[in-house]
Amino acid sequence: MLRITRFIPRITPSLGQRGFHITSTLNRTNHSTRTKENVHDLETFFKLIGRNTIEHLDSFEGDLNKFLSTDTKELKNKGIDVSTRRYMLRWKHKFVNDLEPLREHKRGKKRHGGERNAKAVKAKKASLKRMEEREAFEKGELEAEDRGEREF
Repeated sequence: MLRITRFIPRITPSLGQRGFHITSTLNRTNHSTRTKENVHDLETFFKLIGRNTIEHLDSFEGDLNKFLSTDTKELKNKGIDVSTRRYMLRWKHKFVNDLEPLREHKRGKKRHGGERNAKAVKAKKASLKRMEEREAFEKGELEAEDRGEREF
C-alpha cells in the first residue's frame, strides 16, 4: 500500500519577533518624586514608608546615613520588633537601589481568622447561623401554639 504524505511546514517565530514579556525590575526607571534624589532626611523617609516607623526616628538621631549603614542586629539591639524591622530593611534595600517609589505598604487583613483557621471559623459561623434560625423557628412555633394556631 502506498502512502502519500504531504510536507506540512511548521510555523516558528523568527528571532526578531518577541512574544509576551514581563519587564524586569532591573529595566524599570523610577520617575516618582519620592526617589533617592528627593529624600534627604530620615524623617521624610519614615513618613513616606509609613506603618508608624516614625516612632523609631530618635533611634537613629534623625540621620539617614546612619539608618542606611545599620544592619539587622543593630536594629534588633535598638528594640525594633521583627515585622517593623523587616519592613524597614526591605524599604532600605529598595531605596538604596532605587527600585520603587517610596510609599506605604498596608498590612493585610485576615479574613475568616487567617488561612490556617479559615475552615474552622467558617464552620462555626455556619453553625451559629443554623442555631439562630432553629431558635427563631422554635420561638415562632411556640408563639403560634400559644395563640392556638397549632395543636400537637
